[in-house]
Amino acid sequence: MGFLVDQGIRVLCLDIDGTLYPKRMLNSRMVRSSFPSLRLAMAFNWARAQYRRVQDVHPNLKPSREGLLDLQSRLVAGRLGRPLDEINLQKTRDSIERQFYRAWERSFRSIKAYEGMKEALTEAKRHGLVIAVFSDFPLARKLETLGISDLVDIAHSSEESGYLKPSSRAFSFLLERLAVPPAQVLFMGDSYSKDCQGAKRAGMYSCLITAKRKPVYPDADLVVGSWKEFASLVL
Repeated sequence: MGFLVDQGIRVLCLDIDGTLYPKRMLNSRMVRSSFPSLRLAMAFNWARAQYRRVQDVHPNLKPSREGLLDLQSRLVAGRLGRPLDEINLQKTRDSIERQFYRAWERSFRSIKAYEGMKEALTEAKRHGLVIAVFSDFPLARKLETLGISDLVDIAHSSEESGYLKPSSRAFSFLLERLAVPPAQVLFMGDSYSKDCQGAKRAGMYSCLITAKRKPVYPDADLVVGSWKEFASLVL
């Protein structure tokens, strides 16, 4: 089993969007979520980026999904210039739920898996690996749509922890549920900063899936361009 045996890996943990299916499919759905309110979409995108910057030091963040949704609504409302009273915050949260979360549940039902992905996971299961997924956004029914729900043993969104990748607290939440030492986990994702660097800081091995071989990725133990290449190196 190549790399997995050499390093004593017991768990293969995967990002979803851009990792299990092509990023272009994600991007097209993100564009659709700019409507009906482009202004809300711009504020939401800003708030998610700001959340990553402040999440580990924000004094009022509650470590739960409820806490994340609350602070996210406050950031969006503030960006839109709305008063941060209870009524406006609830209106903002409801708008976010309608335009993004509910819409994504519908739009992601048509995604198509990367070629060779399901075959690689089937082989990994055959060799006794635990397969987990860990995404920043709620899972919805993406695993069922991709045809791999029966292969995945553990599935979580980082939102459940109250933190987003690459926060060490998000990865600590994941490790608690995997119940194995971090050195026995290979985390695979398409974002070098969120997935690979976050996983490495948590003590895991990391694999970057990308079509770009430059620049050099020092915090990625493996860099692959496809699931076929991943299988040849790892399995």
